[in-house]
Amino acid sequence: MDASLGNPGLTRLAAADRTAIDPRPRWAGVDAARGLAVLGMIAAHTVPRSGGLGATELVVDGRPSLLFALVAGVSLGLMTGQDAPSPAGERSERQLRLLIRALALVLAGVLLWLLPHGIAVILDYYGVMFLLMVPLLFLPRLALAAVGAAVLVIGPALRDAVERAGVPEQEPAATAVEYLLTGWYPALLWVPVLAAGLLAARSGLGRRRVRLALVLGGASASIVGYGAAMLLPQITGGASLGIEEITAEAHSGTIAELLGSGGLAAAALGLLLVLLDPATPESQAAAAPRTARLVLEPLRALGRVALTVYVGHVLVVAALAPLGGAGRFEGAVGWGILIVLSVAGVAVGLACEALGRRGPLEAALSGLSVLPFRPARVRD
Repeated sequence: MDASLGNPGLTRLAAADRTAIDPRPRWAGVDAARGLAVLGMIAAHTVPRSGGLGATELVVDGRPSLLFALVAGVSLGLMTGQDAPSPAGERSERQLRLLIRALALVLAGVLLWLLPHGIAVILDYYGVMFLLMVPLLFLPRLALAAVGAAVLVIGPALRDAVERAGVPEQEPAATAVEYLLTGWYPALLWVPVLAAGLLAARSGLGRRRVRLALVLGGASASIVGYGAAMLLPQITGGASLGIEEITAEAHSGTIAELLGSGGLAAAALGLLLVLLDPATPESQAAAAPRTARLVLEPLRALGRVALTVYVGHVLVVAALAPLGGAGRFEGAVGWGILIVLSVAGVAVGLACEALGRRGPLEAALSGLSVLPFRPARVRD
């Protein structure tokens, strides 16, 4: 006999477990943004370029990973009630689920780093970002915005101070500093991006003013960030003002990069929501433009299985390392890998949707996060 029968507490846990695993209504624009981020990261690792990764900066360098982080923040909000956050009695459970997800991502990322692919794997950094977001998950919107703004200013300054003083070489300090401040995807510095995504979800993705804020606010932030990096270093006497080294280069972790690329990510997310999801409540019954849906369907499908596709592409690039590795594939080989991985990812997404299932790794991660909350089942 199921031990949850007649027990309201276990019944609630069982219902929560099913909710966490079963497919739920999704925001097509969020899926498409996630798909765009994954596609951009695949392109960054396969598009032919001279000199390998980091030798020349392409539009797909850095920007897709920041879009990935922004959508991660949105996803945190979607998993915890969107603009109607989980009741106080359920919040510790939600935070623990996020903690489990974070630790699983850190482990997965560390294991992927062991392969010979030449990719700067994001999953372990992604997990550390989730750990940092645990205490922020249910902050009031004003407090969340204040924390994001404070970290945006203080984080890069702290990183610069640490680098001037000398990055620690002893463990575990060296690893902590790399993950938080100096690595490819510095988790602390990226907290404002995740906070912006969480704030958008808490404010209501269906509201017109939220979408307008994402598009116009993101575009404005992007102009400020990239504009500052372009113009300020050219000011006469910039060295004495300390602005000669301002940059928005990919993975630089500067305020200019976070505003420039992060703002671009927010504008893209807002635009995709406008195109793919009817606003509420005024046009709740309206359908998204058919042309937009058809054109963006591959991105939406890819975004449904983003974790599976990301890990899969790392494994494929590692397997094909003898042909060059990330950023070092020759012309037709690199473009061919990009096309095959993209088509395969879209096909997996469409197949999972047709079967009413999540992606394999998405389902595994979700199942792992609810494992401690599964009600005990006993037999008579």
